[in-house]
Amino acid sequence: MFLLAWLLFLGADAQTCLPDAIPREQRQNISMNGVSMPIGITFGDWDSAKVMGEVYGILTSEVLGYHTQKQLRAGSSDNLHCLGGCPVTAGLLENCTWPPLCHVALENWEGSFASTSWLQKEEALGERRPKNLGSLGYLGIDGLYVLGIARRKSRADTGIHMSYYGNLNASWFHPEKYAANISEVDLNDLATCADGVDLGYPLTAEIYLAITGDSLGVRTDPASGRIMMNCWQEKWFLSAACRDVPSSCIAAVTAGQGWGIREMSQQAFFHNMPLAFATAADYATYLRINKDLQSMAYWWSPDSSFVLYEPALVELPPYSKSEYKQNLFQSQNEASVLATHVAAGFDLAADRAYGLARNVRISDSDMQALLLILAQTAASDYWGTACTWLQANRNFWAEWIPDKTVCSIGKGLVNLQGDFVMSRADAVDCAICPAGRTSLKSMETRICRPCAPGSFQNTFGSSECRLCELGTIAQADGATRCEPCGLGEYANSSGMSSCYRCGSGSGQESWWTTSQEVTSEGKLVVIQLQGATSQSFCRCDRGSFLWQGRCEECSEGSSCPGANRLELLPGYFSKPSAPLEVYNCFDQRICPGGPPGTCAANRDESGFACVNCKEGFREGSDRQCELCTDGDFFFFALVIVLLLGAVAFLYLMLLYESISKQPSSMLVIASGFQQLITMVQILSVLRRFEIDWREPFASILVFLEVLSVDLDMLSISCVATLSSVALFSFRALLIPLLMLVALIVHLCYLCWSRSRNFRWSNLLRTAGSIFLIFFIVLFSMLLAPFQCNSHPNGAYTVKRYKTVFCDGESEHVTMFVIGGFSCLMPIFFLAVCTWIVTVELPRRVARSDAQFLSSCSFLTKRFRPGMEIASVFFLIRNALVVMCPLVTSTPGQLLMMSIILYINLTLVAYYKPWRFTICNWLDNFLLGGMLVILDMGSISVKDSDPQVTILVVMLFLSMMIASILGTMGLGMYRYFQQKYQKQFRYFLCHQKNATGSMARLLKMELELRLPKTKTFIDCDDLNDLTRLFSYVGQDTETFLVLCSPAILTRKWCVGEMVTARANGVHTLLLTWPQFIKPDENFIENYPRIVPDINELTKYGISMEDVAETFRWLNERDCQTMPENITPTTSHAMVSDLVAASRTSGGRKSRPLRGPSHFTELTTNFPVLVDPQDTEAMATALVLLSLLKPRLLGTSLPLPSVLPAGKEVSEKALLSMVICSNQCFKSEHIQKWLLQACRRPECCMIPVIAEDAFLLPTAPFFAELRAAAVLEESQLMLYVMVIGALFQEIAVVFVPQNYSSTQQDLELRADQAALRLMAELQPLAVKLGKLETRLSARGEGGAKSIDAEVAALLVEERPAEDGSRHKEVGPPALEHLSKDDDYLVDFPPAPVVAEKL
Repeated sequence: MFLLAWLLFLGADAQTCLPDAIPREQRQNISMNGVSMPIGITFGDWDSAKVMGEVYGILTSEVLGYHTQKQLRAGSSDNLHCLGGCPVTAGLLENCTWPPLCHVALENWEGSFASTSWLQKEEALGERRPKNLGSLGYLGIDGLYVLGIARRKSRADTGIHMSYYGNLNASWFHPEKYAANISEVDLNDLATCADGVDLGYPLTAEIYLAITGDSLGVRTDPASGRIMMNCWQEKWFLSAACRDVPSSCIAAVTAGQGWGIREMSQQAFFHNMPLAFATAADYATYLRINKDLQSMAYWWSPDSSFVLYEPALVELPPYSKSEYKQNLFQSQNEASVLATHVAAGFDLAADRAYGLARNVRISDSDMQALLLILAQTAASDYWGTACTWLQANRNFWAEWIPDKTVCSIGKGLVNLQGDFVMSRADAVDCAICPAGRTSLKSMETRICRPCAPGSFQNTFGSSECRLCELGTIAQADGATRCEPCGLGEYANSSGMSSCYRCGSGSGQESWWTTSQEVTSEGKLVVIQLQGATSQSFCRCDRGSFLWQGRCEECSEGSSCPGANRLELLPGYFSKPSAPLEVYNCFDQRICPGGPPGTCAANRDESGFACVNCKEGFREGSDRQCELCTDGDFFFFALVIVLLLGAVAFLYLMLLYESISKQPSSMLVIASGFQQLITMVQILSVLRRFEIDWREPFASILVFLEVLSVDLDMLSISCVATLSSVALFSFRALLIPLLMLVALIVHLCYLCWSRSRNFRWSNLLRTAGSIFLIFFIVLFSMLLAPFQCNSHPNGAYTVKRYKTVFCDGESEHVTMFVIGGFSCLMPIFFLAVCTWIVTVELPRRVARSDAQFLSSCSFLTKRFRPGMEIASVFFLIRNALVVMCPLVTSTPGQLLMMSIILYINLTLVAYYKPWRFTICNWLDNFLLGGMLVILDMGSISVKDSDPQVTILVVMLFLSMMIASILGTMGLGMYRYFQQKYQKQFRYFLCHQKNATGSMARLLKMELELRLPKTKTFIDCDDLNDLTRLFSYVGQDTETFLVLCSPAILTRKWCVGEMVTARANGVHTLLLTWPQFIKPDENFIENYPRIVPDINELTKYGISMEDVAETFRWLNERDCQTMPENITPTTSHAMVSDLVAASRTSGGRKSRPLRGPSHFTELTTNFPVLVDPQDTEAMATALVLLSLLKPRLLGTSLPLPSVLPAGKEVSEKALLSMVICSNQCFKSEHIQKWLLQACRRPECCMIPVIAEDAFLLPTAPFFAELRAAAVLEESQLMLYVMVIGALFQEIAVVFVPQNYSSTQQDLELRADQAALRLMAELQPLAVKLGKLETRLSARGEGGAKSIDAEVAALLVEERPAEDGSRHKEVGPPALEHLSKDDDYLVDFPPAPVVAEKL
């Protein structure tokens, strides 16, 4: 932009007008805002403005010596915008820039710079708005003009001037005779009224009709209904004076879209002028028509268009502003002031050019002379016109040029070197007064004088120096600014040249400063102040305060912001009488800080550190003191009643637990609740650490104080006023008081039950439980006197009882003694518990002392057998946790507790001491959560992001609480599930080696008969021995005892029976013929019969429970086992059991009707089994039930058990022999084997069905001969048949075995099916081979045959699992799969092995 301006000014300065013009190379730019530029002269695009711009430009450049540039604008409004730095007339002010390129604008019409829109923009420009220098001396006006020919004709003929409106009145004068009429104008040169005035000024006709009432002068447009001018031949508007005779109308032609017709039409009507108005087709036509006619026309002045034709404005009545506001235009149009404007700051940038613009004045006649010169110049040479006029009128314009040594305001005289001088005789020019000087009047000019000390001037061109304000000084002449007094100084009057010193002569001058209290964001803040205006601003410096006339240094816990004030920091307190004795309140909520003696609302300021509330108030949960109400008394009484009720409830619950066996799920709930209490108490200990916990965790820790028996939270202050010693004594006696309540409850129970025995176990169990619950709380309370806080003043107070000084005197000594003796209670309890668990418990277990175990169950019941020592470990851990706050430093406290919890976590994870696995998991999770909280606490000691820390703490605390609640909820869910929906329909209590196969058979038959039910059998369903009794008591509907002869000697079976009785489980007995029910003699001698029965004591089963259970068994429903088990009798037996169980009132399952697995068939596949051996028969039936589905779809016949008395079919193809112990002595087996060897196609496979099975030996064959059941020949054949039978590899199928799960038996059934489908040799063929072999050896006698067969059996490998004739012993305990993910914990191997 500036480059373009520079090019313009180079062209503008190329010509020279005046002979004494300053050469172009000596001219200078002006500087505005640091930018060098020529003076910008802007003017409108009309003749007078262009000529005046050239006149000013020539004088500015050639006389004053400035570079100039001239800019042509469309109108006055554009000129004004350019002076304001704005690019276009309609441009936004945001687009304006500074400095502007335009500096002077001449001939600006008043209608532009006085308009409302420009005045609004001018106000927005503010200091940058253009300055109005006033009128140029001539006016601008438009209207009806009379040109030369018409004027001359009228004056020559009548002597009347047509330039007066009265002389144009048609009523007495005929001006049409001297002026041109409408017939002299070609209609083709005119625009229609519709395209002219009606379009450009659409309201003209409506206004004309309203003002004049001349309805004939207007018409209504039929299309739009709009009122329009009624024009003759659609082009001429005829006035009323000549409308009847159009040819008599004087032609008055205008331009544009009917310029001036709105006013001229009314003026013609009111003054009876015979005029006709029309609009030229274009501006050139407008000029041509009027120059040709020289009659009457619309024109304006100043303008050169018709200046050669002697134009004269028709003189009308003077302009009436009020009439024009009413659209009444009968008077003269308003004349417009033509003014000069300059840019803001132009007077400082070019004072002489500014003065020239201000001095330019030209009269109307002078302007007409200028325009006449222009009109006479053919080429419209504006510069030449201006030059001609200037050369001819030098004396006229010389008065406009300002004198160089007559300085304007803001300037002063300077000599040739540019230095400021005081005399006009020494001066050659004027210059702007710089900062530090003022422009003062001196004769006819002004000088720049330096400001005196105590005054200053900081702006250019100022006309006065200002005195330094209060608080500031100017020490030297010519100061550009006043310096504020420094800290500790003040100036209390204006115009000072030096400051006073605060504390002068006190000897503490360095302690003083100047400060002021201000309000910032609603808070009173002390700021240090430079430039103090009075001595009242003198205060002690920050870090000290005024006390007794001297500045004293602040102590820790206080803040001295200045202003002679001492403010306590939040959390600190001191009394007004001793402000330096500062105490730490350790809680900002009770000591908000502020002036000494400030406490939170309703707290006692006269007491110690705002600890106590005022009388009649109590401390709320947020530590705010609230007014005591009746509800506080009720709440205190309610808590006391609830505490007493809790003791009674605990006593009754423990009593009920000792009477009836509680479900394991309830024990899980109790364990979870105890872990919750322990976690809460550990968190309450954590609050004693000096850690700035953030909300909401801080409020949670405060709430946990209720478990620390905080009487303040119980509103004790509303009930009674107690001293710190009294409160401590009450807390120390709390546990003995609760013991006393337990004793009273116990005595009441004894009276109610009329017991003659004191029953110490009930009382001891309750007392021990109370000690366990409150162990941490009690120990923590009793250690209170040993924990002290330090204060900034060097004093120490007890942390818990802040009004007690740790000085070893008075109250502290009393509390020390009480606490020391009271600490013996938890220590004694710990010692007793240690003695019980480590010394006495093993001895009492050995003696089966169930009453002692019941008394100590609060220690042992939560832990699995063998881990009772864990109760002592947890007590020791709790004691160590309580002692953590005794460590003096917070990092030490955190380290000690972390070490304790890490050791705890490691031991729990390794030993799994809890009785239930889920409790072990819960304990590990809680310990992990506590360690995370401790880690976050260690970060919080110096934490850069406390919000993140507290978020992690709250997350883990929530997870810990959720895990506890989840464990308790899961236990509750299992409790109700076990109560209303049992897992097992039947529980088969049996002796494994005596009734294992029968138990498997019953399980299969019962689950087949009762679909969607489950029957418990240990080898399938027991994967956690510690849950054995829980399965009986909580998960079983019907407890079925398989009463084999020796079952009562099996301690685990007896334990199951005791559990079933204790939990009221419906019980059925299935007795073997040899079973004898227990009588009193058996019960009395039972400890000697089963010596290891006392091992059940650790499971809470005493000898009294066993004896009572034996008596209870004699009253149960009993069903006798058939002497001979067959498929038919077993089916009937199961039906009877199902019918008997349906009377228990438990879950109803509709039994299926129809045959069982074992429907008897006539088959070519007999299974040979000793019919008098119940277990062997059960094994055969189990094998058949698994084998039949595997043989379906094959060519093999289906197997069936051969009943007693039946013979082996002649068509038998396959056969299996169930090899049980002594089975070969059975007459049925002997007969069937002798029959089978005579069946030529019968193939036979031996099936070993017992672990104790022995292959026949020579002594066995000797026993057969001694029995003489068979004849000698048959016996010899029978021996060889046995030998031939075991030439085939035997199949092992032992349901009795503990490892024989359902899956194992199905696998062995698959192996048996594969053997049957393989190629086999008939028994007769193998017998023939054996006879041949014996004959070859020459063996012929019976004994030799027996020995040879026995030896042959030893050599062969008759069993497919690799065994020979040795006894198959019990298998090793395999790893059991977990089919229940709840409460699973593997017992020690010896215990399981013993159960097996």
